[in-house]
Amino acid sequence: MNLLVTNTQAPQSYAIVRALRPHASRIVATYESDRPTGRLAPAANSRLVDRCRPVPSPVVDWHAGRVDAGNTPREEAFLDAVGRICEEERIDVIFPSWDPYVYVLAKNRAFFEARGIAITVPDFETVLTALDKYRTVMAGREAGVPCPATYLYDPELPLDDVIAEIGFPIVLKPRFTSGGHGMAIVADRAALNDALPAVLAAHGPPMIQEYIPGGRRDSMQFVVGRDGAPLFVFHKKRSRTLRRTARFGTVSESAPPDDRLEMLLPLVRRLGWWGAMGIETIRDPRDGAHKLMEINPRFPRQLWNRTELGVNEPLMCVRLARGEPVEPVPGCAPGVLFVNPVEDVQLLALQLVDALVYGFRTRVLRRAPLDGLAAPPPMLDQVRGFARTYRSGRPRLWDPHVRYFLQDPLPAALWWLQFATWMAGGVKQVGR
Repeated sequence: MNLLVTNTQAPQSYAIVRALRPHASRIVATYESDRPTGRLAPAANSRLVDRCRPVPSPVVDWHAGRVDAGNTPREEAFLDAVGRICEEERIDVIFPSWDPYVYVLAKNRAFFEARGIAITVPDFETVLTALDKYRTVMAGREAGVPCPATYLYDPELPLDDVIAEIGFPIVLKPRFTSGGHGMAIVADRAALNDALPAVLAAHGPPMIQEYIPGGRRDSMQFVVGRDGAPLFVFHKKRSRTLRRTARFGTVSESAPPDDRLEMLLPLVRRLGWWGAMGIETIRDPRDGAHKLMEINPRFPRQLWNRTELGVNEPLMCVRLARGEPVEPVPGCAPGVLFVNPVEDVQLLALQLVDALVYGFRTRVLRRAPLDGLAAPPPMLDQVRGFARTYRSGRPRLWDPHVRYFLQDPLPAALWWLQFATWMAGGVKQVGR
């Protein structure tokens, strides 16, 4: 196998490289040539990669909501570059693992398959239902999965009626972004009127969605066979993350699939999916229901949780893409802690700042919090919880950037720097 790995700024791409290195004759990694820090993409700088190649980014049109079956000029430039790389490097498998790349490669599958190149994602229409957050909610409702109240904005939408139904705060969520990019949570009509034009200009018509107060986000990960049957299901409990978001999670624990599995399987079958995917839900404390938030048509950034447990999901996906048989994998042992210590220290600092600012705003300035059911834990409790993670004798796995640092130091250093920029961006959430 001669493998091309894209979007190497995303941490899951490093786990893909590590998982497939023993099975690949050659690994080529691409990085975004028009991103100022593109050459610093962590996985592209791994010693496990044979060659790095620059490509134009296909992301801009995706984030702007310009999504259809045709290619934009930027996407054509990306495809031309990838096509040349595949010819020169004799690539026979392409592995995308971030939404914009999944999107643009899925809709151009025929171009690559005609050249004998397998792509590890399903066809375009199947992918689009998962990538489009509004279509995801509609598919969830049809499959009987509870969903937050959701409307698609258009100028004729009676906003006053929507507000009367779902109340504030309200979530403005772009249909075609990932990681919360472009999302806004607005607390009143004035904030809605201020935020809506900017979201429209940057991302196109957003969803207007009910906010779940005090909700706990969770996800279930799948590898699905060509027949729609799950080949592997993975669930974990998040032990530490920044409140109201799952993006900054640094400690989690393996757990058996809970009762959501039976609820989500009809949705998986309805999608016609094969390969890797994750379904994210949020538990609504008002009625106890797990409600559908989004589908991720790819691996999450914590893919390493499973590869370090010995489950080679990337290899399963390659075999599915080639039409080869893939045996089901039983569940993982429960109770294993997954720890990212360098990221965890950064998150603890942000959590302590969050608690400090929250206390000042609510107790001194007497300002109402955005979500009264999602107050940060006391600072001392957070420090004690952090210490328990590293003092306990429970089985745990260290993330690959720490575990293999001496073997492959540059991807680790670059990723920790990138994560620090995420933490800096998270400052705008503190204290609300």
